[in-house]
Amino acid sequence: MIFLASLPRSGSTLLTSLLNQRSDVYASPTSNLCDTMGGAVKVWEQNPTTKASGGEENDIIRILQGIQNVRYDTDKLVFDKGRGWAAQQIIKTMMKVQGDVKIVATVRPVAECLASFAKLTKPENITDFCKRGELAKHLFNSYETLKAGYEEYPDNFLFIEYANLVSDPQVELNRIAEFVEIDSFVYDFNNIKDSEEIDEIWGIENLHKVRSKVSKRKYSARHILGQSLWNFYQGGEFWNDKPEPEKEKLPITYQHDALMAGDFEKSKRLAYLNLSHYPDDSDICFNAGWAKLSDDQVEEGYFLLDKGRETLVWGDPHCGSTTPIWDGEENATVLLRLERGLGDQIHQVRYARDLKKLGCTVIVSCTPSLAEILRCADGVDVVIQHEADCGVLHDFHLPAMSAPIQLGYQNSADIDGSPYIPTSAKVVPHRVGLRWSGLPAYEHQTKRLFPHELLFNVMKNRAYCINLQRDEGEEFCPDWVEKVDLSTWTATAAAISSCEMVVTSCTSIAHLAGAMGIPTMIIVPAVPYYLWTLSGMATPYYNSVKLLRQTDPDDWLAPFKQLAEMVVHREAA
Repeated sequence: MIFLASLPRSGSTLLTSLLNQRSDVYASPTSNLCDTMGGAVKVWEQNPTTKASGGEENDIIRILQGIQNVRYDTDKLVFDKGRGWAAQQIIKTMMKVQGDVKIVATVRPVAECLASFAKLTKPENITDFCKRGELAKHLFNSYETLKAGYEEYPDNFLFIEYANLVSDPQVELNRIAEFVEIDSFVYDFNNIKDSEEIDEIWGIENLHKVRSKVSKRKYSARHILGQSLWNFYQGGEFWNDKPEPEKEKLPITYQHDALMAGDFEKSKRLAYLNLSHYPDDSDICFNAGWAKLSDDQVEEGYFLLDKGRETLVWGDPHCGSTTPIWDGEENATVLLRLERGLGDQIHQVRYARDLKKLGCTVIVSCTPSLAEILRCADGVDVVIQHEADCGVLHDFHLPAMSAPIQLGYQNSADIDGSPYIPTSAKVVPHRVGLRWSGLPAYEHQTKRLFPHELLFNVMKNRAYCINLQRDEGEEFCPDWVEKVDLSTWTATAAAISSCEMVVTSCTSIAHLAGAMGIPTMIIVPAVPYYLWTLSGMATPYYNSVKLLRQTDPDDWLAPFKQLAEMVVHREAA
Protein backbone atom coordinates (compact mmCIF):
# COMPACT_ATOMS: atom_id res chain seq x y z
CA MET A 1 0.00 0.00 0.00
CA ILE A 2 1.18 3.50 -0.88
CA PHE A 3 0.26 6.45 1.33
CA LEU A 4 -1.02 9.85 0.21
CA ALA A 5 -0.31 12.41 2.95
CA SER A 6 -0.78 15.86 1.51
CA LEU A 7 -1.38 19.46 2.51
CA PRO A 8 -5.00 20.60 2.22
CA ARG A 9 -5.80 22.39 -1.07
CA SER A 10 -2.63 21.09 -2.75
CA GLY A 11 -4.11 18.85 -5.45
CA SER A 12 -4.45 15.49 -3.69
CA THR A 13 -8.04 15.03 -4.92
CA LEU A 14 -6.97 15.74 -8.50
CA LEU A 15 -4.14 13.25 -8.11
CA THR A 16 -6.40 10.44 -6.87
CA SER A 17 -8.83 11.07 -9.75
CA LEU A 18 -5.98 10.75 -12.24
CA LEU A 19 -4.47 7.66 -10.63
CA ASN A 20 -7.84 5.92 -10.78
CA GLN A 21 -7.66 5.99 -14.57
CA ARG A 22 -5.32 3.02 -14.25
CA SER A 23 -6.87 -0.45 -14.05
CA ASP A 24 -4.05 -1.68 -11.80
CA VAL A 25 -4.41 1.11 -9.21
CA TYR A 26 -7.02 2.13 -6.66
CA ALA A 27 -6.60 5.58 -5.08
CA SER A 28 -9.02 6.18 -2.21
CA PRO A 29 -10.83 9.38 -1.34
CA THR A 30 -9.99 10.62 2.15
CA SER A 31 -9.78 7.45 4.22
CA ASN A 32 -10.19 6.68 7.91
CA LEU A 33 -7.80 3.73 7.74
CA CYS A 34 -4.94 5.61 9.42
CA ASP A 35 -7.18 6.71 12.31
CA THR A 36 -8.64 3.20 12.62
CA MET A 37 -5.21 1.57 12.83
CA GLY A 38 -3.91 4.26 15.15
CA GLY A 39 -6.94 3.74 17.40
CA ALA A 40 -6.27 0.01 17.49
CA VAL A 41 -2.67 0.64 18.59
CA LYS A 42 -3.82 3.06 21.29
CA VAL A 43 -6.41 0.66 22.68
CA TRP A 44 -3.91 -2.19 22.64
CA GLU A 45 -1.24 -0.14 24.45
CA GLN A 46 -3.54 1.39 27.06
CA ASN A 47 -5.57 -1.70 27.89
CA PRO A 48 -4.36 -2.92 31.29
CA THR A 49 -4.96 -6.53 30.23
CA THR A 50 -2.39 -6.34 27.42
CA LYS A 51 0.57 -6.91 29.73
CA ALA A 52 -1.41 -9.18 31.98
CA SER A 53 -2.16 -11.50 29.05
CA GLY A 54 1.45 -11.49 27.86
CA GLY A 55 0.71 -9.36 24.82
CA GLU A 56 3.67 -8.78 22.52
CA GLU A 57 4.31 -6.31 19.72
CA ASN A 58 3.84 -9.01 17.10
CA ASP A 59 0.25 -9.34 18.23
CA ILE A 60 -0.69 -5.75 17.39
CA ILE A 61 1.26 -5.97 14.12
CA ARG A 62 -0.87 -8.94 13.06
CA ILE A 63 -4.00 -7.05 14.09
CA LEU A 64 -2.98 -4.07 11.96
CA GLN A 65 -2.20 -6.29 9.00
CA GLY A 66 -5.64 -7.81 9.36
CA ILE A 67 -7.33 -4.39 9.40
CA GLN A 68 -5.37 -3.40 6.31
CA ASN A 69 -6.31 -6.57 4.42
CA VAL A 70 -9.99 -6.27 5.30
CA ARG A 71 -10.10 -2.63 4.20
CA TYR A 72 -8.50 -3.32 0.81
CA ASP A 73 -9.21 -6.86 -0.39
CA THR A 74 -7.82 -6.25 -3.89
CA ASP A 75 -4.89 -7.12 -6.14
CA LYS A 76 -4.59 -3.49 -7.22
CA LEU A 77 -1.88 -1.19 -5.92
CA VAL A 78 -3.67 0.90 -3.30
CA PHE A 79 -2.98 4.60 -2.65
CA ASP A 80 -4.65 5.38 0.69
CA LYS A 81 -5.31 9.08 1.26
CA GLY A 82 -4.96 10.32 4.83
CA ARG A 83 -2.83 13.13 6.29
CA GLY A 84 -2.02 11.09 9.39
CA TRP A 85 0.26 8.78 7.40
CA ALA A 86 3.02 11.43 7.58
CA ALA A 87 3.24 11.28 11.38
CA GLN A 88 6.59 9.94 12.65
CA GLN A 89 5.09 7.26 14.89
CA ILE A 90 2.70 6.09 12.17
CA ILE A 91 5.55 5.71 9.69
CA LYS A 92 7.54 3.73 12.25
CA THR A 93 4.57 1.46 12.91
CA MET A 94 3.77 0.91 9.21
CA MET A 95 7.36 -0.10 8.55
CA LYS A 96 6.73 -3.01 10.88
CA VAL A 97 3.35 -3.78 9.31
CA GLN A 98 4.34 -3.85 5.64
CA GLY A 99 8.12 -3.41 5.52
CA ASP A 100 8.76 -0.58 3.09
CA VAL A 101 6.78 2.67 3.41
CA LYS A 102 6.33 5.03 0.51
CA ILE A 103 4.55 8.35 0.97
CA VAL A 104 3.44 10.56 -1.89
CA ALA A 105 2.62 14.07 -0.73
CA THR A 106 1.14 16.87 -2.77
CA VAL A 107 2.34 20.23 -1.44
CA ARG A 108 1.82 23.91 -2.02
CA PRO A 109 3.07 27.12 -0.36
CA VAL A 110 1.06 27.81 2.80
CA ALA A 111 -0.09 31.23 1.56
CA GLU A 112 -1.57 29.67 -1.56
CA CYS A 113 -3.35 26.95 0.45
CA LEU A 114 -4.89 29.62 2.68
CA ALA A 115 -5.96 31.68 -0.32
CA SER A 116 -7.57 28.62 -1.89
CA PHE A 117 -9.55 27.94 1.27
CA ALA A 118 -10.56 31.62 1.47
CA LYS A 119 -11.68 31.70 -2.15
CA LEU A 120 -13.87 28.68 -1.47
CA THR A 121 -15.39 29.78 1.85
CA LYS A 122 -15.38 33.60 1.45
CA PRO A 123 -14.70 34.53 5.12
CA GLU A 124 -15.90 37.90 6.41
CA ASN A 125 -12.59 38.64 8.13
CA ILE A 126 -9.58 37.28 6.26
CA THR A 127 -7.14 37.95 9.14
CA ASP A 128 -9.26 36.03 11.66
CA PHE A 129 -9.71 33.27 9.10
CA CYS A 130 -5.96 32.87 8.59
CA LYS A 131 -4.82 33.23 12.21
CA ARG A 132 -7.67 31.71 14.18
CA GLY A 133 -9.93 29.80 11.78
CA GLU A 134 -10.40 26.03 12.05
CA LEU A 135 -9.43 25.44 8.42
CA ALA A 136 -6.19 27.35 8.93
CA LYS A 137 -5.44 25.32 12.08
CA HIS A 138 -6.06 22.15 10.08
CA LEU A 139 -3.61 23.35 7.43
CA PHE A 140 -0.87 24.31 9.90
CA ASN A 141 -1.23 21.04 11.79
CA SER A 142 -0.92 19.10 8.51
CA TYR A 143 2.15 21.18 7.62
CA GLU A 144 3.90 20.44 10.94
CA THR A 145 3.06 16.74 10.76
CA LEU A 146 4.34 16.46 7.19
CA LYS A 147 7.51 18.42 7.98
CA ALA A 148 8.31 16.36 11.09
CA GLY A 149 7.74 13.07 9.24
CA TYR A 150 9.95 14.15 6.36
CA GLU A 151 12.75 15.29 8.69
CA GLU A 152 12.80 11.86 10.34
CA TYR A 153 12.26 9.70 7.22
CA PRO A 154 13.32 11.79 4.15
CA ASP A 155 13.92 8.77 1.89
CA ASN A 156 10.33 7.61 2.27
CA PHE A 157 8.75 10.74 0.75
CA LEU A 158 8.05 11.93 -2.78
CA PHE A 159 6.73 15.50 -3.02
CA ILE A 160 4.48 16.58 -5.88
CA GLU A 161 4.11 20.35 -6.08
CA TYR A 162 0.68 21.59 -7.02
CA ALA A 163 2.05 24.06 -9.58
CA ASN A 164 3.90 21.26 -11.39
CA LEU A 165 0.94 18.88 -11.20
CA VAL A 166 -1.39 21.28 -13.03
CA SER A 167 1.21 22.57 -15.52
CA ASP A 168 2.86 19.28 -16.50
CA PRO A 169 0.85 16.43 -14.97
CA GLN A 170 2.31 13.61 -17.06
CA VAL A 171 5.85 14.35 -15.85
CA GLU A 172 4.71 14.30 -12.20
CA LEU A 173 2.74 11.08 -12.65
CA ASN A 174 5.78 9.45 -14.25
CA ARG A 175 7.78 10.47 -11.16
CA ILE A 176 5.19 8.74 -9.00
CA ALA A 177 5.32 5.58 -11.15
CA GLU A 178 9.10 5.46 -10.80
CA PHE A 179 8.90 6.06 -7.04
CA VAL A 180 6.38 3.26 -6.38
CA GLU A 181 7.96 0.98 -8.99
CA ILE A 182 5.13 0.52 -11.48
CA ASP A 183 5.02 1.01 -15.23
CA SER A 184 4.31 4.46 -16.61
CA PHE A 185 0.87 5.18 -17.98
CA VAL A 186 -0.54 7.67 -20.48
CA TYR A 187 -3.31 9.64 -18.75
CA ASP A 188 -6.25 11.52 -20.24
CA PHE A 189 -6.10 15.05 -18.86
CA ASN A 190 -9.18 16.26 -20.73
CA ASN A 191 -11.72 13.76 -19.38
CA ILE A 192 -11.20 13.50 -15.63
CA LYS A 193 -13.90 11.89 -13.49
CA ASP A 194 -15.05 13.85 -10.46
CA SER A 195 -13.96 12.90 -6.95
CA GLU A 196 -15.81 10.26 -4.92
CA GLU A 197 -15.52 12.36 -1.76
CA ILE A 198 -18.71 13.59 -0.10
CA ASP A 199 -18.38 17.30 0.67
CA GLU A 200 -21.47 17.36 2.89
CA ILE A 201 -19.42 15.65 5.59
CA TRP A 202 -17.13 18.70 5.75
CA GLY A 203 -19.90 21.25 5.36
CA ILE A 204 -18.08 23.04 2.52
CA GLU A 205 -19.61 22.93 -0.94
CA ASN A 206 -17.28 21.91 -3.79
CA LEU A 207 -14.40 21.26 -1.39
CA HIS A 208 -13.28 18.26 -3.45
CA LYS A 209 -14.73 19.27 -6.80
CA VAL A 210 -12.45 18.19 -9.64
CA ARG A 211 -12.71 19.84 -13.05
CA SER A 212 -12.88 17.58 -16.09
CA LYS A 213 -9.73 19.13 -17.57
CA VAL A 214 -6.39 19.85 -15.90
CA SER A 215 -5.79 23.60 -15.89
CA LYS A 216 -4.37 26.34 -13.70
CA ARG A 217 -6.65 28.41 -11.50
CA LYS A 218 -6.77 32.01 -12.67
CA TYR A 219 -6.78 34.02 -9.46
CA SER A 220 -4.25 35.88 -7.37
CA ALA A 221 -3.55 34.40 -3.93
CA ARG A 222 -1.78 37.63 -3.03
CA HIS A 223 -4.92 39.62 -3.87
CA ILE A 224 -7.15 37.35 -1.78
CA LEU A 225 -4.96 37.48 1.33
CA GLY A 226 -3.71 41.05 1.00
CA GLN A 227 -0.05 42.02 0.97
CA SER A 228 0.44 41.87 4.74
CA LEU A 229 -0.88 38.31 5.19
CA TRP A 230 0.85 37.24 2.01
CA ASN A 231 4.18 38.42 3.39
CA PHE A 232 3.47 36.87 6.79
CA TYR A 233 3.00 33.36 5.41
CA GLN A 234 5.96 33.29 3.05
CA GLY A 235 8.74 30.72 3.40
CA GLY A 236 8.98 27.34 5.05
CA GLU A 237 8.75 25.22 1.87
CA PHE A 238 10.91 22.51 3.36
CA TRP A 239 10.28 20.13 0.45
CA ASN A 240 12.47 22.43 -1.66
CA ASP A 241 15.00 22.90 1.12
CA LYS A 242 13.76 26.45 1.61
CA PRO A 243 14.33 27.56 5.22
CA GLU A 244 11.86 29.36 7.40
CA PRO A 245 11.88 33.17 6.97
CA GLU A 246 14.65 35.07 8.76
CA LYS A 247 12.28 36.48 11.35
CA GLU A 248 10.46 33.18 11.66
CA LYS A 249 7.07 34.84 11.44
CA LEU A 250 5.31 31.65 12.37
CA PRO A 251 1.51 31.58 12.59
CA ILE A 252 0.28 31.58 16.15
CA THR A 253 -1.37 28.24 15.53
CA TYR A 254 2.05 26.57 15.28
CA GLN A 255 2.70 27.47 18.89
CA HIS A 256 -0.80 26.42 19.93
CA ASP A 257 -0.49 23.09 18.12
CA ALA A 258 2.86 22.41 19.79
CA LEU A 259 1.21 23.08 23.16
CA MET A 260 -1.69 20.75 22.36
CA ALA A 261 0.80 18.04 21.36
CA GLY A 262 2.62 18.36 24.69
CA ASP A 263 5.83 19.78 23.16
CA PHE A 264 6.21 22.53 25.76
CA GLU A 265 9.73 23.55 24.94
CA LYS A 266 8.84 24.16 21.31
CA SER A 267 5.60 25.87 22.31
CA LYS A 268 7.42 28.12 24.77
CA ARG A 269 10.11 28.99 22.22
CA LEU A 270 7.53 29.94 19.59
CA ALA A 271 5.43 31.85 22.13
CA TYR A 272 8.34 34.08 23.13
CA LEU A 273 9.41 34.49 19.49
CA ASN A 274 5.95 35.60 18.44
CA LEU A 275 5.71 37.93 21.44
CA SER A 276 8.98 39.64 20.50
CA HIS A 277 7.69 40.34 16.99
CA TYR A 278 4.06 41.14 17.82
CA PRO A 279 3.89 42.47 21.40
CA ASP A 280 0.49 44.11 20.81
CA ASP A 281 -1.31 41.08 19.36
CA SER A 282 -3.81 39.94 22.00
CA ASP A 283 -3.83 36.27 20.90
CA ILE A 284 -0.04 36.08 20.90
CA CYS A 285 0.08 37.75 24.32
CA PHE A 286 -2.48 35.32 25.72
CA ASN A 287 -0.60 32.25 24.51
CA ALA A 288 2.69 33.65 25.81
CA GLY A 289 1.06 34.06 29.24
CA TRP A 290 0.99 30.26 29.65
CA ALA A 291 4.71 30.12 28.95
CA LYS A 292 5.44 32.90 31.46
CA LEU A 293 3.48 31.11 34.18
CA SER A 294 5.43 27.91 33.51
CA ASP A 295 8.62 29.92 34.11
CA ASP A 296 7.17 31.22 37.42
CA GLN A 297 6.83 34.73 36.02
CA VAL A 298 3.42 35.10 37.65
CA GLU A 299 2.98 38.85 37.30
CA GLU A 300 3.82 38.99 33.61
CA GLY A 301 2.05 35.70 32.95
CA TYR A 302 -1.28 36.92 34.29
CA PHE A 303 -0.82 40.29 32.59
CA LEU A 304 -0.43 38.55 29.23
CA LEU A 305 -3.30 36.13 29.87
CA ASP A 306 -5.49 39.12 30.67
CA LYS A 307 -4.97 40.37 27.10
CA GLY A 308 -7.23 37.48 26.14
CA ARG A 309 -10.20 39.54 27.31
CA GLU A 310 -9.92 41.44 24.04
CA THR A 311 -10.84 38.29 22.10
CA LEU A 312 -13.05 36.72 24.83
CA VAL A 313 -10.75 33.74 25.45
CA TRP A 314 -10.06 34.85 29.04
CA GLY A 315 -12.58 35.84 31.65
CA ASP A 316 -16.20 36.80 31.10
CA PRO A 317 -17.74 39.77 29.29
CA HIS A 318 -17.83 42.98 31.34
CA CYS A 319 -20.42 42.73 34.09
CA GLY A 320 -21.78 46.22 33.48
CA SER A 321 -20.56 47.80 36.70
CA THR A 322 -19.94 51.53 36.35
CA THR A 323 -17.39 51.58 39.18
CA PRO A 324 -13.61 51.55 38.53
CA ILE A 325 -11.60 48.33 38.69
CA TRP A 326 -10.07 47.86 42.13
CA ASP A 327 -6.40 48.85 42.12
CA GLY A 328 -5.13 48.32 45.65
CA GLU A 329 -7.43 50.68 47.54
CA GLU A 330 -7.75 49.74 51.22
CA ASN A 331 -10.94 49.77 53.32
CA ALA A 332 -13.16 49.82 50.24
CA THR A 333 -16.26 47.83 49.28
CA VAL A 334 -15.19 45.57 46.43
CA LEU A 335 -17.37 43.48 44.13
CA LEU A 336 -15.25 40.39 43.40
CA ARG A 337 -16.85 38.90 40.29
CA LEU A 338 -15.97 35.23 39.86
CA GLU A 339 -15.59 34.13 36.25
CA ARG A 340 -15.90 31.19 33.88
CA GLY A 341 -16.70 27.66 35.06
CA LEU A 342 -17.62 26.32 38.48
CA GLY A 343 -14.10 25.06 39.22
CA ASP A 344 -12.66 28.42 38.18
CA GLN A 345 -14.99 30.22 40.57
CA ILE A 346 -14.16 27.92 43.48
CA HIS A 347 -10.50 28.66 42.83
CA GLN A 348 -11.01 32.42 42.48
CA VAL A 349 -12.90 32.99 45.73
CA ARG A 350 -9.47 32.66 47.42
CA TYR A 351 -8.84 36.30 46.52
CA ALA A 352 -11.51 37.42 49.00
CA ARG A 353 -9.16 36.83 51.92
CA ASP A 354 -6.43 38.90 50.22
CA LEU A 355 -8.90 41.76 49.92
CA LYS A 356 -10.05 41.26 53.50
CA LYS A 357 -6.45 41.63 54.75
CA LEU A 358 -6.53 45.13 53.23
CA GLY A 359 -9.62 46.03 55.23
CA CYS A 360 -12.03 45.68 52.34
CA THR A 361 -15.66 44.60 52.49
CA VAL A 362 -15.92 41.81 49.94
CA ILE A 363 -19.04 41.13 47.92
CA VAL A 364 -18.66 37.94 45.86
CA SER A 365 -20.67 37.49 42.66
CA CYS A 366 -20.96 33.88 41.47
CA THR A 367 -23.09 31.26 39.73
CA PRO A 368 -26.17 30.73 41.95
CA SER A 369 -25.52 27.02 42.66
CA LEU A 370 -22.20 27.87 44.33
CA ALA A 371 -23.53 30.60 46.62
CA GLU A 372 -24.07 28.41 49.69
CA ILE A 373 -20.55 26.97 49.89
CA LEU A 374 -18.79 30.19 48.84
CA ARG A 375 -20.61 32.18 51.52
CA CYS A 376 -18.44 30.51 54.17
CA ALA A 377 -15.13 31.04 52.34
CA ASP A 378 -12.45 33.10 54.11
CA GLY A 379 -12.82 36.84 53.59
CA VAL A 380 -16.32 36.76 52.06
CA ASP A 381 -18.87 39.18 53.52
CA VAL A 382 -21.74 38.87 51.06
CA VAL A 383 -22.54 36.51 48.18
CA ILE A 384 -24.82 37.48 45.31
CA GLN A 385 -25.62 35.88 41.98
CA HIS A 386 -24.17 37.31 38.78
CA GLU A 387 -27.46 38.81 37.66
CA ALA A 388 -27.43 41.14 40.69
CA ASP A 389 -23.99 42.65 39.95
CA CYS A 390 -25.27 46.06 39.05
CA GLY A 391 -27.86 46.19 41.82
CA VAL A 392 -25.55 46.13 44.83
CA LEU A 393 -23.62 49.15 46.09
CA HIS A 394 -19.83 48.91 45.81
CA ASP A 395 -16.87 51.25 45.40
CA PHE A 396 -14.88 49.09 42.99
CA HIS A 397 -15.27 45.90 41.03
CA LEU A 398 -12.64 43.26 40.36
CA PRO A 399 -12.92 40.56 37.65
CA ALA A 400 -11.49 37.59 39.52
CA MET A 401 -9.22 36.31 36.73
CA SER A 402 -7.48 39.70 36.84
CA ALA A 403 -7.08 39.61 40.63
CA PRO A 404 -3.47 38.31 40.67
CA ILE A 405 -2.41 41.37 38.68
CA GLN A 406 -4.24 43.84 40.89
CA LEU A 407 -3.05 42.11 44.06
CA GLY A 408 0.55 42.40 42.89
CA TYR A 409 1.48 38.72 42.72
CA GLN A 410 5.10 38.51 41.52
CA ASN A 411 5.80 34.77 41.60
CA SER A 412 4.52 31.56 43.11
CA ALA A 413 5.84 32.52 46.55
CA ASP A 414 3.13 35.22 46.74
CA ILE A 415 0.35 32.63 46.39
CA ASP A 416 -1.28 31.40 49.60
CA GLY A 417 -2.02 27.70 49.20
CA SER A 418 -3.65 27.18 52.60
CA PRO A 419 -7.35 26.11 52.78
CA TYR A 420 -10.00 28.81 52.51
CA ILE A 421 -13.27 26.84 52.53
CA PRO A 422 -14.02 25.06 55.83
CA THR A 423 -14.74 21.33 56.01
CA SER A 424 -18.20 20.29 57.16
CA ALA A 425 -17.90 16.64 58.21
CA LYS A 426 -15.63 14.31 60.14
CA VAL A 427 -13.12 12.25 58.21
CA VAL A 428 -14.02 8.59 57.81
CA PRO A 429 -10.86 6.45 58.08
CA HIS A 430 -9.62 5.02 54.79
CA ARG A 431 -12.38 6.71 52.77
CA VAL A 432 -11.27 7.90 49.30
CA GLY A 433 -13.41 9.97 46.93
CA LEU A 434 -13.17 9.19 43.20
CA ARG A 435 -13.94 11.45 40.24
CA TRP A 436 -12.97 10.35 36.71
CA SER A 437 -14.58 12.79 34.29
CA GLY A 438 -15.41 16.49 33.94
CA LEU A 439 -18.13 18.30 32.05
CA PRO A 440 -18.24 17.33 28.35
CA ALA A 441 -18.82 20.98 27.38
CA TYR A 442 -15.28 21.97 28.40
CA GLU A 443 -13.30 22.81 25.23
CA HIS A 444 -10.36 20.57 26.18
CA GLN A 445 -12.44 17.72 27.64
CA THR A 446 -10.86 15.14 25.32
CA LYS A 447 -7.38 16.12 26.53
CA ARG A 448 -8.19 15.50 30.22
CA LEU A 449 -10.42 12.44 29.76
CA PHE A 450 -8.60 9.30 30.82
CA PRO A 451 -9.86 5.68 30.65
CA HIS A 452 -11.82 5.28 33.89
CA GLU A 453 -10.71 1.63 34.13
CA LEU A 454 -7.20 2.79 34.94
CA LEU A 455 -8.47 4.54 38.07
CA PHE A 456 -10.66 1.62 39.13
CA ASN A 457 -7.84 -0.91 38.65
CA VAL A 458 -5.58 1.06 41.01
CA MET A 459 -8.16 1.75 43.73
CA LYS A 460 -10.14 -1.51 43.90
CA ASN A 461 -9.56 -3.38 47.17
CA ARG A 462 -7.19 -0.68 48.40
CA ALA A 463 -9.59 1.71 50.09
CA TYR A 464 -13.19 2.40 51.04
CA CYS A 465 -14.18 4.46 48.00
CA ILE A 466 -17.11 6.81 47.43
CA ASN A 467 -18.38 8.20 44.16
CA LEU A 468 -17.86 11.93 43.45
CA GLN A 469 -18.93 11.61 39.80
CA ARG A 470 -22.13 13.31 38.68
CA ASP A 471 -24.05 13.38 35.43
CA GLU A 472 -22.15 12.06 32.39
CA GLY A 473 -19.78 9.28 33.36
CA GLU A 474 -21.65 8.27 36.50
CA GLU A 475 -22.91 5.14 34.70
CA PHE A 476 -19.37 3.73 34.86
CA CYS A 477 -19.34 3.72 38.65
CA PRO A 478 -18.54 0.14 39.80
CA ASP A 479 -20.54 -1.65 42.49
CA TRP A 480 -17.73 -1.46 45.04
CA VAL A 481 -17.78 2.37 45.00
CA GLU A 482 -20.43 3.76 47.35
CA LYS A 483 -22.79 6.37 45.96
CA VAL A 484 -23.41 9.38 48.21
CA ASP A 485 -25.53 12.52 48.09
CA LEU A 486 -24.16 14.95 45.47
CA SER A 487 -27.42 16.79 44.81
CA THR A 488 -26.03 20.19 45.91
CA TRP A 489 -22.60 21.69 46.30
CA THR A 490 -23.14 21.71 50.06
CA ALA A 491 -23.78 17.96 49.99
CA THR A 492 -20.78 17.47 47.72
CA ALA A 493 -18.57 19.47 50.09
CA ALA A 494 -19.75 17.31 52.99
CA ALA A 495 -18.88 14.15 51.04
CA ILE A 496 -15.41 15.48 50.25
CA SER A 497 -14.91 16.56 53.89
CA SER A 498 -15.42 12.96 54.99
CA CYS A 499 -12.57 11.66 52.81
CA GLU A 500 -9.02 10.94 53.85
CA MET A 501 -8.09 11.50 50.22
CA VAL A 502 -9.61 12.47 46.89
CA VAL A 503 -8.44 11.20 43.50
CA THR A 504 -9.86 13.16 40.60
CA SER A 505 -9.42 14.38 37.06
CA CYS A 506 -8.92 18.10 36.51
CA THR A 507 -12.44 19.21 37.48
CA SER A 508 -14.31 21.44 39.91
CA ILE A 509 -14.05 18.63 42.47
CA ALA A 510 -10.27 19.04 42.39
CA HIS A 511 -10.59 22.72 43.23
CA LEU A 512 -13.14 22.20 46.00
CA ALA A 513 -11.08 19.45 47.64
CA GLY A 514 -7.94 21.60 47.40
CA ALA A 515 -9.77 24.65 48.76
CA MET A 516 -10.85 22.60 51.82
CA GLY A 517 -7.34 21.25 52.43
CA ILE A 518 -8.24 17.62 51.71
CA PRO A 519 -5.27 15.52 50.48
CA THR A 520 -5.97 15.34 46.77
CA MET A 521 -4.37 13.62 43.79
CA ILE A 522 -5.22 15.31 40.48
CA ILE A 523 -4.63 13.38 37.25
CA VAL A 524 -3.29 16.15 35.04
CA PRO A 525 -3.24 15.86 31.22
CA ALA A 526 -0.06 16.52 29.25
CA VAL A 527 -1.65 19.80 28.17
CA PRO A 528 -2.40 21.23 31.63
CA TYR A 529 -4.90 23.75 32.91
CA TYR A 530 -3.14 27.11 33.20
CA LEU A 531 -2.86 26.79 37.01
CA TRP A 532 -0.80 23.60 36.65
CA THR A 533 1.80 24.94 34.21
CA LEU A 534 4.62 24.83 36.76
CA SER A 535 6.54 21.57 36.69
CA GLY A 536 6.54 18.99 39.46
CA MET A 537 3.89 17.46 41.71
CA ALA A 538 3.27 20.42 44.01
CA THR A 539 1.17 23.47 43.19
CA PRO A 540 1.36 26.79 45.04
CA TYR A 541 -2.41 27.19 44.82
CA TYR A 542 -3.31 24.23 47.08
CA ASN A 543 -0.96 22.91 49.77
CA SER A 544 -2.83 19.61 50.02
CA VAL A 545 -2.78 18.80 46.29
CA LYS A 546 -0.40 16.55 44.36
CA LEU A 547 -0.33 16.66 40.56
CA LEU A 548 0.14 13.32 38.80
CA ARG A 549 1.06 14.31 35.28
CA GLN A 550 0.52 12.60 31.96
CA THR A 551 3.89 12.69 30.17
CA ASP A 552 2.75 11.60 26.72
CA PRO A 553 -0.49 13.07 25.24
CA ASP A 554 -1.39 9.60 23.94
CA ASP A 555 -0.54 7.57 27.07
CA TRP A 556 -2.20 7.70 30.51
CA LEU A 557 -0.24 4.88 32.15
CA ALA A 558 2.44 7.07 33.81
CA PRO A 559 0.20 9.03 36.25
CA PHE A 560 -1.68 5.89 37.29
CA LYS A 561 1.54 4.00 37.91
CA GLN A 562 2.55 6.92 40.12
CA LEU A 563 -0.84 6.85 41.84
CA ALA A 564 -0.51 3.12 42.56
CA GLU A 565 2.91 3.65 44.14
CA MET A 566 1.58 6.49 46.31
CA VAL A 567 -1.44 4.49 47.45
CA VAL A 568 0.76 1.55 48.42
CA HIS A 569 3.10 3.89 50.31
CA ARG A 570 0.12 5.49 52.06
CA GLU A 571 -1.20 2.08 53.12
CA ALA A 572 2.19 1.11 54.49
CA ALA A 573 2.36 4.32 56.50
